Amino acid sequence: MLRPMALTLIGTSALICSAFALPLALSSEDETARDTAMQWLQVVDSGKYTDAALMMSEQVRGTRDWANYFAVHRAPLGRAHNRQITEVKHAKSISGEAELRPHAIIRFRTSFEHKAAAAEEIVMTKMGCCWEVSGYGVN
Repeated sequence: MLRPMALTLIGTSALICSAFALPLALSSEDETARDTAMQWLQVVDSGKYTDAALMMSEQVRGTRDWANYFAVHRAPLGRAHNRQITEVKHAKSISGEAELRPHAIIRFRTSFEHKAAAAEEIVMTKMGCCWEVSGYGVN
């Protein structure tokens, strides 16, 4: 009698766990923001930190020495092996910005050559018709 109950618990647990492994459903706007973020991440991943900094939103370029930030925080992690979106949050404003604009904060679970599990966060800002990178962090 315990055996059917155990199988039911195992089956239910497997179903719950598989639900968390499903890809995140994205709206078309989120997909566009994600695609822009992924193109930008390819530049960062290739080590072209000055180019990546120049590709960021004009409004945030002067807020930090981005090329140095990438060299200090991203370079030691090595090559990116796997990157998966874990969350997309939306905001009308972000800290330090006076104007209200659509923002998509995209969080990734990333495995790197020298760090098996890291979290990356990219802030995307809708500027007119297009999404621009306006922030990045990794830990």
